[in-house]
Amino acid sequence: MEHEKTKTVSTSHSVVEGIVGSLSELESDIDRINSQVDEMKKRLMAQSNDQIDQLKQQIIMMATEEAKKIVDSAKAEAEAESATILKEAEKNLAAIKKNIEASFDKAVDSIIKTVLETAETPKVEAKPEKKEKPVAAPKIKKYSSDGKPLN
Repeated sequence: MEHEKTKTVSTSHSVVEGIVGSLSELESDIDRINSQVDEMKKRLMAQSNDQIDQLKQQIIMMATEEAKKIVDSAKAEAEAESATILKEAEKNLAAIKKNIEASFDKAVDSIIKTVLETAETPKVEAKPEKKEKPVAAPKIKKYSSDGKPLN
């Protein structure tokens, strides 16, 4: 029996050693797998960060292009409106110049007539005993439509 006990203890001992060895291998495998998982996590995070950076750049480019389109559209609209305003201003300026040219000669004639009538109106003298020298009509200069004197 002692032999059996020794054999059983020896067998039990080798079985336990086998189990411990297997558990040790299993623990090593788990450590290796954990290490690989950590490495994969690091690579996945690096790839995610790279993709995030690429997407940020794409979004910035798209936003910049959209903003440029909006600015270009607004600029074109403002230029068209500016051209319309300029045409209207030129049209109004031409009408004003035409009115000035049409009225200028009439205004000059009216002023001359008024000045001549004032010069020809007899003055009432308060004291007949003083004799005044006759007043000569002022010389009137005529001007052209561009404001230069006619001589």
